[in-house]
Amino acid sequence: MTDDLLSRIAALEQQVGEFLPAALVRKSGALQPAEWLMGEVRAKAEIDRDSANMSVVDVAEIHIVGDIDDVMALSVHDQLEAARLSPAIRVHIDSQGGDYDAAVRIHRSIRWHPGMTHAKLGRRCMSAGVLVAMGCDRRVASSTTEFMLHLTADLPDPRDRWTMYRHIEAARRLRQTDSLYLNVIADRSGADLAALAIEAAKDERQSLQWCLANKLIHAIEMPL
Repeated sequence: MTDDLLSRIAALEQQVGEFLPAALVRKSGALQPAEWLMGEVRAKAEIDRDSANMSVVDVAEIHIVGDIDDVMALSVHDQLEAARLSPAIRVHIDSQGGDYDAAVRIHRSIRWHPGMTHAKLGRRCMSAGVLVAMGCDRRVASSTTEFMLHLTADLPDPRDRWTMYRHIEAARRLRQTDSLYLNVIADRSGADLAALAIEAAKDERQSLQWCLANKLIHAIEMPL
């Protein structure tokens, strides 16, 4: 490219820059509880477990099956509260996604459980379901699990009037959501944010081998 053409491109980028969503930036710890605080939560749970006047299940089973919504978030909260003293929980996930905010609440609920958390992925772990799974310390897929992380989407009400500025604001809001979603996955897996963004933009299922290589899952369970 000539210097003149590069200058024109730079000038154009400057003119439209204010209308574009912000670039993805690596930001750690968005949904992660502080380690010192988790230490206190674990210590209290151990004291309560030792003094409990009832038997405590060693591994509690938590089920997240179907659409992720407010009802599901409340159900998971209640299941985790009932298993508060269990030293480990196994989270069964079979979901093609759902509401992002509900998934954030479930992710946080799992992260704040004092025990070791294990995700067992069923037929589907997709979209918001991936955010839920990333809340667990260890994630194991079955050989038939369909796994998909992708960018968030919006469905404008066709009865509303969407001006250019409203579309721009929606794009910025979606980019903020994508940034949090992908940064949390990067936090929990150690995967490169740019690689996650490229894969998510494809809007298609990831192979389990790709997930394994990027540590989104830790193992693939083969049928007996």
